[in-house]
Amino acid sequence: MGKQQFTIARIFGAYYEIYSEETNYVLATLKGKLRLRNSHDRHPFVVGDIVWAEPSSNAEWVILEKEERSNFLTRKSDFGDSHVLCANLNQVAILASYKEPETKFGFIDRLLAASYNTNISPIIVYTKKDLVLEKEIEEKESYYRKLGYQVISVSVASEESLTSVWSLFQGKRTFLCGNSGVGKSSLLNHLHKKAVQKTNLVSESTKKGKHTTTNSFALFLEENTVLIDSPGVKEWGILHLSKSDLLESFPELKAKKDSCQTVHCCDLGMECAMLQNWEDILVEARRKSLESMLESLEKPHRVTRRDHWTKAVTKRY
Repeated sequence: MGKQQFTIARIFGAYYEIYSEETNYVLATLKGKLRLRNSHDRHPFVVGDIVWAEPSSNAEWVILEKEERSNFLTRKSDFGDSHVLCANLNQVAILASYKEPETKFGFIDRLLAASYNTNISPIIVYTKKDLVLEKEIEEKESYYRKLGYQVISVSVASEESLTSVWSLFQGKRTFLCGNSGVGKSSLLNHLHKKAVQKTNLVSESTKKGKHTTTNSFALFLEENTVLIDSPGVKEWGILHLSKSDLLESFPELKAKKDSCQTVHCCDLGMECAMLQNWEDILVEARRKSLESMLESLEKPHRVTRRDHWTKAVTKRY
């Protein structure tokens, strides 16, 4: 049996669970030279990476090489630690719950910004729709649809909504991400028709989600459908992005730049069309999201203060 092509499904320290349709899930390690070559990385390979491996004498497999990534999703909360979470995706599903816990607009906006320029299409999936009135569902769905994003609401208690969300995932590689407790694992379980991740109830005392997924895991389903569950996070670090990346990730502002008539780009300077009358362009919630993200770049781990906004956006980068 020679070398075969696999996709990394999960990582356990120095061990990798890899998958192919022919062989199913098997355990593998990295070839020695690969460990040395990538010793500075948190993990040299990530879930979703396409690799070539061959069987070894001890019944495990050895990863020999990696195919070039078509894209990857990154989170960075500290200047010295950029964390690539997964690779080779068709889309990222941002799971946001209506209640218990309620997902804030700022978290969604950070994930939308992280998806920008990655060639990964975002889908906003609101969960627990059975806990709120139809009016709230319509308001929150239309909020992002008006910006051009694909939005859907789902409840694991509704077979119709499960069918609708499955149609968006079918035949694609989708990364599921969101705060703890929004229902990622529960949704995955229902789509798979059996429990593949341990689920847990939201803490009654804090209404905060408990961590039930400790590392990313790729589930391979029929019709080339791959769902990647991920650990719940409190906030998505965006320190790997530039200020221009953040501004352009907001469709309301990007539209202004696209229509700019300046022959030579002003590089988001004082006269940039994206920054003129921004108060009228962005609604309050979106403005607060951008303030917070820009403040994160200026002063990581510090609570945003509104009075830093003008200085942050008008500074020439």
